[in-house]
Amino acid sequence: MQEDKLYDTLLNLPLFLGMSRADLLQIAGHTKFDFQKIEGGETLTEIGEPYHRLLFLLSGEVAVETMADDRGYRIVETIKAPEVFMIERLFGYDQHSPHHYVARNDCSLMSISKKEVLRLAKQYEIFHINLLNLISTQAQRSNRRLFRVPPKTLSDSIIRFFENHCLRPAGEKNFHIKMDRLAQELNVKRLKVSVALNELETQGLIELHRGRISIPALEKLINR
Repeated sequence: MQEDKLYDTLLNLPLFLGMSRADLLQIAGHTKFDFQKIEGGETLTEIGEPYHRLLFLLSGEVAVETMADDRGYRIVETIKAPEVFMIERLFGYDQHSPHHYVARNDCSLMSISKKEVLRLAKQYEIFHINLLNLISTQAQRSNRRLFRVPPKTLSDSIIRFFENHCLRPAGEKNFHIKMDRLAQELNVKRLKVSVALNELETQGLIELHRGRISIPALEKLINR
């Protein structure tokens, strides 16, 4: 019964897509999974913490905070289950978390050690291919950002800044950034940034607060 429940869980995760029922049941019975339930407000991972496992969000919502190198601004976005976190940080020269993860409500988590991930990749070709596809897709998306058509207006430049600094191009985002800093990032005068932001607020796409820009749905802002 426990293996059947774990089988249903694995079916919803991208790393296990396309695998047969027999393989998934075998994985459920022979792989060491760590399950955890946390309450809203609890921290999952700190910025700079070593990342030597794959962490899956099975249910709930998580606030992900990313900070500029000089701590001059930060972005907080909401990620909903199901999700796998920081798959690209499991390998490579920097195997530390660049984000701060905090549960927004009660969450169910599952993690697999790096050692188990390597074993599964060696034993199951589909798992190996899924792993490579996820990492490759992230690398390709990052590369294509360098060759996109330049923004035509200041509003477009502001929206592009928001989009480029988020993990996902959709959902709720909060940019804790002052207009002076945003103007510096875009190399324009603060007054022009203020005018453009107020226009976007008038359209109902963003909400302006003291030192914070709230975006209810980034996908609507991008597709305005």
